[in-house]
Amino acid sequence: MSDFWKTKRRPPSLEARFEFEDYDSMRDFLDDIADVTENLDHHPNISFGRTHVSIVIYPKAGDALAEIDHELATDISKCFEQIDQQA
Repeated sequence: MSDFWKTKRRPPSLEARFEFEDYDSMRDFLDDIADVTENLDHHPNISFGRTHVSIVIYPKAGDALAEIDHELATDISKCFEQIDQQA
């Protein structure tokens, strides 16, 4: 998992904020992570503004973070890195 994510204990979660140069890049990122979340059937809490996206991943099952939660975070980070390289 990348340096974007912070692990929280109460409640257990993974949290990250991603910054973008423009609105179009932010929208592309949201489209990309929509595919990732559907493929894993794991849907984080997402909030966004004109050039940023904040994501919180809560455990998919149980009371503790599991491999699938970290997998989702890793896949979201990869989406950001792809968008960031295109900018």
